[in-house]
Amino acid sequence: MRANKQVVTIAVPLALVTALLSLVTVGDVVNTYNGNMKVGTTQPIKVTPGSFLYQTPCGQLLIQSQWSPTNTGFSGSINLPLITLSTTSGYRLMTIPIPMFSFTTSTSGALTLKINTNPYIASAYLNIGGTTQQVYPGTGTWSLTTGSYTASLTSLTLTTPTTGTVTLTGNYNFTPATGITFTYTFTETLNLKQPSFNVMNLLNGQQNWYVPHVYQGDTNQNPTSSYPIYYPPSTAPQYWAPISTSINQPVLMMVPARTFSAGAMFWNETYTSGQSVTITILGTYSNGTSNPADGYEFYLFITPKKWAVSSSSNYSIPYLVSSPQLGTQESPVQGEVILPASAAWYIVVQWDPYWQYGYTASGYTGQWNVWAVRNTGTAYSQLRISSVNGVGTGYFKPNPGDYLCISVTYNATTNTVSGIAVDLNTGAYATLPPINLNQVFSPPSGGTYVFGVAGNTGGAYADWAILAVNYTATG
Repeated sequence: MRANKQVVTIAVPLALVTALLSLVTVGDVVNTYNGNMKVGTTQPIKVTPGSFLYQTPCGQLLIQSQWSPTNTGFSGSINLPLITLSTTSGYRLMTIPIPMFSFTTSTSGALTLKINTNPYIASAYLNIGGTTQQVYPGTGTWSLTTGSYTASLTSLTLTTPTTGTVTLTGNYNFTPATGITFTYTFTETLNLKQPSFNVMNLLNGQQNWYVPHVYQGDTNQNPTSSYPIYYPPSTAPQYWAPISTSINQPVLMMVPARTFSAGAMFWNETYTSGQSVTITILGTYSNGTSNPADGYEFYLFITPKKWAVSSSSNYSIPYLVSSPQLGTQESPVQGEVILPASAAWYIVVQWDPYWQYGYTASGYTGQWNVWAVRNTGTAYSQLRISSVNGVGTGYFKPNPGDYLCISVTYNATTNTVSGIAVDLNTGAYATLPPINLNQVFSPPSGGTYVFGVAGNTGGAYADWAILAVNYTATG
């Protein structure tokens, strides 16, 4: 790579210049790239101006890193929402490895970086050029040759999740053949943010339900009150045991790791005609088959019939199931799906990771099922479903313990639904492009409707759980 030249000027008194020249004959001189005396040198490191933007639906999660060179080195900043996993040793950041800055070196040297002392940080690690070093506590040092690099935050554990500012500092030292040591300084500010969820939030030490809600469980077409079930920090290690006994992150387990089961949570929202609605969940699983199934469901615009969001309906909602065991299966991949009684048509959107892994027949492009459902009673003769199945672009199979951010949006203007599922640990994602509902579902008028989320299984399974739920209506 062609070397870049930089002229640096340093204002120095004549007597000091004489002293410096005498030192050159006997030892090294430290030059820190500032001042007014002209010294010709090869620029040892060049930070590439740039930015990194990563956005998921989870609580309007936005990771934004920006960096640029300065006269004396490098400075940057990053917005870092705290999506954490609670463990006995602290709250571990669960988002994907986050690029913090990129640079090239034209001369071999040593890069040292560390995070300033902070009572809320237990440990932090950076990866540069495939080598991971701890930058808190302590200092990470990378011996670099000429080439291009990206520094990424790969792990951050906090003692207590909190908003605030953390500073990463360091320098790059190199000594060319002239024997003069040069220093290039690094500074990057990490702005820690708390994402928000307004239906339920179990993240970052919280245990909050913000709205009245009811549950309904099902196993082999029979109602059960065994799940959904909440695991608080005291019993959460039981849920996480297949992965680690040191995890005490609370979860709402929607369904156990068993065949043909489902569990759902429902709540009320007041809706204004013409609004677009988005429901977002943060989910995970700890145990399941090698190809886990059948993921999560989102319910929109239910008009309850013979039930309500009240204590009298908790675990006693009238419903039918769409299930391959009953011959009411609507999609080749779906598992057992709870369909509550409703006085009008409503929407069910399912993200099922079994698509493209456990079931690979041609003609199906993605991991999403979209249904318009009419169930006005408890007889299957009253059940009507209009569906498109196995649609979307992109697909992935989550690992046990991965955090899954999944969001579904109903657009009232276009009468369409769309969605995205993101694995926050790997960055893999699956999208649902807008699906038009005009043939089976009309934009709803204003009023109070029931919305919901669920997890379910079929012949394959996983113990799908939810850690946070958010509902927004705009327009």
